[in-house]
Amino acid sequence: MRVAVLGASRNTGKAFVEQAIEKNLQITILARSPDKLPFAEEQLSKIRVIKGDALIKEDVAKTIEGADIVLCSLGAKIEGLSISGDIGIEETGVKNLIETIKEANAVTAPRLIMVSSTGVNGNYDVPYVCRPFYSLLLTKPHQYKQVAENAIKNSGLPYTLVRPALLTNGKLTKTYRADFGVCGYTVSRNDVAHFILEQCVLANKFINASPSIAY
Repeated sequence: MRVAVLGASRNTGKAFVEQAIEKNLQITILARSPDKLPFAEEQLSKIRVIKGDALIKEDVAKTIEGADIVLCSLGAKIEGLSISGDIGIEETGVKNLIETIKEANAVTAPRLIMVSSTGVNGNYDVPYVCRPFYSLLLTKPHQYKQVAENAIKNSGLPYTLVRPALLTNGKLTKTYRADFGVCGYTVSRNDVAHFILEQCVLANKFINASPSIAY
């Protein structure tokens, strides 16, 4: 199986790549600075790296060519009460993905899997105590994720929108809960990557669905 990954240099995208190569999946990633990728030499030997930018449509086209699944793990960097990095990159990145896939006009279009967030489509999957924090800090980033989600849903392409709770750098536990409407406080990036790999990719579940994931 061939999987293309946008946003593989850190966080959930990085965790997914590390786990996926252990399953012998064919992985292609898009990276602005291939020489700065946080992977060991042995891992890099199992990854096809395209130098480029998710904001450039031609680079996206090179990356997803021939892919069965495309994972979009783009987004701003959130640490504590600060937001930095490419705020809104998921909106443009997803737009480029959809346009590129449709222009390729393949017999079978790849499935799009996007790492989104709980609280993007309402507060039903956000604990009451967390809702003020979401409103204070995450309103703007979530607006971009909502636009990207809507674009994917309306594209006519097969998709999965994965909505994790507040992300941590914790270990892989495999003890998370994942389904529509799951409500919880946190989940590690390693566990989100595991869910995407094992349930969405390998088991081919949650097609055209929007599962939330939390402990």
